[in-house]
Amino acid sequence: MGNKHSKLHHKSSKINVRSDGITSISDSSRPNTGSPINANKSHRQLPKIKFRVLIVGRADAGKTSILQRVCDTTDSPVVFRGNEEVQLDPSMDRGENSIEDELVFSNHDNYIFHDSCGFEAGSNDELAIVQEFIRQRSGQRQLQDRLHAIWFCIPMDNQRPELDLRYFKDICPDRNVPVIAVFTKYDQFLRNVKMHLEDYGHTDNVSDEAERQFKEHYLRHLDDGVRFVRLEKMHRPETRCNALLEKTAEALNEDVGTLMPSAAQRDLGPSINVA
Repeated sequence: MGNKHSKLHHKSSKINVRSDGITSISDSSRPNTGSPINANKSHRQLPKIKFRVLIVGRADAGKTSILQRVCDTTDSPVVFRGNEEVQLDPSMDRGENSIEDELVFSNHDNYIFHDSCGFEAGSNDELAIVQEFIRQRSGQRQLQDRLHAIWFCIPMDNQRPELDLRYFKDICPDRNVPVIAVFTKYDQFLRNVKMHLEDYGHTDNVSDEAERQFKEHYLRHLDDGVRFVRLEKMHRPETRCNALLEKTAEALNEDVGTLMPSAAQRDLGPSINVA
């Protein structure tokens, strides 16, 4: 699979996504003669494979809202366990869920999501479950069965960033799946900074103080080069997650990169250039 895709990529290639979800690669370096034969040669269909994401974080990190904004919906996801749809009682404890469950939104089924569920408990046992899932999924032979990205959510409406980021560096020990740090509830963080400054009679440098605190209390726990985004207003249905999708696309290798435009076509537009 990897060798096949690598032959398709070059600097003048462009991924095209049709309205029916079919993905192809066009070669803009070839002259367009108008011939149907040449047209067939310059557009090669790729298999339609769903983009698989593990979203990690504690229960109140805003994970569900992020998935809904990515898929442009207010509906709850359909949960599949194996090949069967399951109905989970929302009043039950989160232990009823499993990281193996596949979450799919009916209006945007190009994504398959997995939820870390009990990871927010912060125990080594829960970390081990997540690590084993990542190892198992990242080692799948078929590209469609692999885990393609990890979104690690860190809420910013509390005073415990060290605890929320405790396992960030250990979540993917083999470093073979891109991990995006997703700082959620940034709007609440800004409000907290503003109220703190107002208590001391300062209201003219909220942005500077917010950036200083973000670097001091959050970014310092991450290695240089880690991709991150700050999300706000996720409770609003009209909010989009383009920054998250763009950071994810940047982190993907060429093989997996062919999947992202198809999954995100409603969010990032009809085409993405491939370097």
